[in-house]
Amino acid sequence: MRTVVALMFVAALTLLAASAVHASLLGPIDPFPGAAPPEALLGVVLAIAAVAAFLSWRAWAFAVVATLLALLGTVYGLTVTVPRGEPGDVVYHVSLLAGLIVAAGLLIRQRGLVD
Repeated sequence: MRTVVALMFVAALTLLAASAVHASLLGPIDPFPGAAPPEALLGVVLAIAAVAAFLSWRAWAFAVVATLLALLGTVYGLTVTVPRGEPGDVVYHVSLLAGLIVAAGLLIRQRGLVD
């Protein structure tokens, strides 16, 4: 379970960092104000779910829903970043997507829903 929580928490931190970058809170690195709020929201929800899952296994359903929500948001983010053609954004979203897929798979497997 620690691996899943760690993956969720790292994903949450990267979403919050991406939100700060897109909101230009760290300077004009990659201003994209439309992406900042959803990334921040997904980051906060995923971080809360990671902490809840770490504290109690009863938060499993919340962890699954938060991870799947972040996964869907990341897929949507790819549909926006690929046409923009920014290699860094595309690599970030693909990496985030891979981590979230692994986390979701481990969450589902951990619960014994898949052999």
